[in-house]
Amino acid sequence: MKQQAYQTTSLTEGIVAFVHFARSHGLNVGLPETKDALLAADLGLLTNRELFKDALKTIFCKSPEEEKVFEKIFLLYWDTNPIDLQERKGKATVQGLVEKKANATLVMLGRGDKQEQETDAKNVSGANEKERLKKTDLAHVKETDAAQLEAIARKLFREMAVRMRRRMKSSTRKGRINLRRTIRHSISYGGEPMELFRKAQKPKKQRLIVLLDVSGSMDKYSFYLLRFICALKEQFRQLEAFLFSTQLLRVTKALQLNRIDQILQTVSDQAEHWSGGTRIGSCLAKFNERYGKLLLNGSPIVLILSDGLDTGTPEELQKELKYMKGKARKLIWLNPLKGMKGYAPIAKGMSAALPAIDEFRSAHNLESLLELENILQDA
Repeated sequence: MKQQAYQTTSLTEGIVAFVHFARSHGLNVGLPETKDALLAADLGLLTNRELFKDALKTIFCKSPEEEKVFEKIFLLYWDTNPIDLQERKGKATVQGLVEKKANATLVMLGRGDKQEQETDAKNVSGANEKERLKKTDLAHVKETDAAQLEAIARKLFREMAVRMRRRMKSSTRKGRINLRRTIRHSISYGGEPMELFRKAQKPKKQRLIVLLDVSGSMDKYSFYLLRFICALKEQFRQLEAFLFSTQLLRVTKALQLNRIDQILQTVSDQAEHWSGGTRIGSCLAKFNERYGKLLLNGSPIVLILSDGLDTGTPEELQKELKYMKGKARKLIWLNPLKGMKGYAPIAKGMSAALPAIDEFRSAHNLESLLELENILQDA
């Protein structure tokens, strides 16, 4: 009989035991899934039972059939105490959820007493606050909310990175049949091969080039956008990062070392020299001339984060973007102004840029930034 949640003494031990429990019920999980589950716990995905369940389901299941098995074993493992089980004709049946006598580290997974209900109420209040801040325009964040929003942003970006890493796993629907894995999985179904597993290669990571506008009109957004870029770097084979306003500055090395404060200080130090208005076309021309031959080879994804308020000529911007589009796998432009009600890209710079852009999205709040995950995964 495999160990269950009520028999463990810590959340870490409970998760490890659940992996063994899942394997005994036919799910093909092991060390990678254990590491990801523990990482999910470390990232704070266990704020409530449903989030915890959904996180584990994403990690453990690769097909609808496995999800059905998961639903049953999750209930058996986490929600069952010895007093919940009664023998009926030699078979154990779950009688329902009763008051838990679980360890303190696992109490949030069950249903509990008044103290737990009060905790749940606080969690709901916290969840509402989190949703409000996710939808708040970054340019309108109150000083009293800034620290909390930064913490939420850091957490959400880490969670996004975990999801992107999971989605980079090998496919189970393409490639040659993995006979050994198929037979092993079929044991739990009496030897019937209910699902065919295949030897698919892990998708190759793409290269990403990011150009971030740090002009005065983008000042309120720059800090969070830098955090966002930093979270993306682990999911790409190579990430090159540049800042621009009236000049172009390469910050790849500082970003790799997570020195965001150093980058912001550099921007602040050079603010006086960059006060002549944003020259997007000129900065892209400098990028294409100095770095284009080296970095634009091999069809990378190019991501530009700017409000499109260009003081240069539309013709120059259009020319440089057309060159980049011809070299890039996908050209994506995120514009914070696009999230404003009634916004239309009629400014001469943005209007000139649109024909060369594959994806034109907003970047005014955390919610809009997180939507980029699907665009990048499908690129």
